[in-house]
Amino acid sequence: MNLKATLYAAVAAVAIAPAANAYEGWYGSIGAGLSYNQPDLDTEGTGAINFDTDGDYDNGIGIYTAVGYSWDSGVRLELEYSYRQNDVRHWAGDGLGFTGFNTANNNFSGELDAHALMVNALYDFQVNDTFTPYIGAGAGVASFGGVFSGNDPLFTGGPVNLSISDKGVRRLAGQLIAGVNVALADNLGLDLSYRYFIAARDPRFDGNINGVAQTVRTDYQNHGLFAGLRWNFGAPAPKVEYKDCWDGSSVPVASPCPPQPVEDVDAVPGPISFPIYFGYDKTNLTSDAMTAIQNAAAQALQNDINLVVVSGNTDTSGSADYNERLSARRAQVVRDALIANGVPAGSIRTEANGERNLAKPTPDGVREPLNRRAEVVITFQ
Repeated sequence: MNLKATLYAAVAAVAIAPAANAYEGWYGSIGAGLSYNQPDLDTEGTGAINFDTDGDYDNGIGIYTAVGYSWDSGVRLELEYSYRQNDVRHWAGDGLGFTGFNTANNNFSGELDAHALMVNALYDFQVNDTFTPYIGAGAGVASFGGVFSGNDPLFTGGPVNLSISDKGVRRLAGQLIAGVNVALADNLGLDLSYRYFIAARDPRFDGNINGVAQTVRTDYQNHGLFAGLRWNFGAPAPKVEYKDCWDGSSVPVASPCPPQPVEDVDAVPGPISFPIYFGYDKTNLTSDAMTAIQNAAAQALQNDINLVVVSGNTDTSGSADYNERLSARRAQVVRDALIANGVPAGSIRTEANGERNLAKPTPDGVREPLNRRAEVVITFQ
């Protein structure tokens, strides 16, 4: 129960988690692994003999394949087919004359399997370009099969021979999913996942004992550990290329460099304006940014500074409140660097724009390097 509660809480956390995903488009996946039925599954027989006992099963195999669509917000929807199979180990006796069936001394054999068609909703947490943890849940329809045969020579009423063979028992089903995708190439990843799969209502299988009709009902709870591959059918998100400018800063290739100030001894010099770019969710200054600030400060100190305005900005990834605070920290870092290079603190004013002043407009939740910046404007008197 603790494991299920943890997974339910993880699914609920999707509503408040920051969204980010580098890929949007169709994908397909396939995988296989361990199928492990919950120990002591409640098993009940009615008909020729009534019994209420526990069933245990050997570890088996599980496979799945899915096709889905991924949005850059991190949300994925997919249609999944899966199969799980486990050989029976024993059904314990119930103390009412029924001594049980087991593989050791009752010639007991058989299997419990499930084919399922599920619709899954998942959410990716973009940690970095290599590892993408995810959680999700699914619902759908499963077709269960139960094949069991054996005997109980010690039954109070005399030896009994069990024969159950029933396929295609349909039930609604659900599952909880947690995993991680490890990038192997631009469009290919190794998918490692855990799935907790359960039937909404116990499957019932028909057969006979000593030729008399018998029904066996069993609980179904399955744990699966899978390894597989996931293919993205579209192209990966393009990488932004940068160029170096005269002042030491770096800007995207398609963007212009900051204008070079022109010295005019006979007139008040025009404003100095330049951006300082930051990494995703970062406030530290790169060496290029420090060089740009040093050069601008040295040039500004050759004239009478009127006002320095430093405005911090962010992209739209993350919440608006968080981005407001992040932009304030970016402005403060640049202000401190200007002061360290001789610019009077009293002439500097900082502003926090958050995600309200986008250099490149984007939808909410999109990482955009052009928007992660602090803009510096220096005017003279």
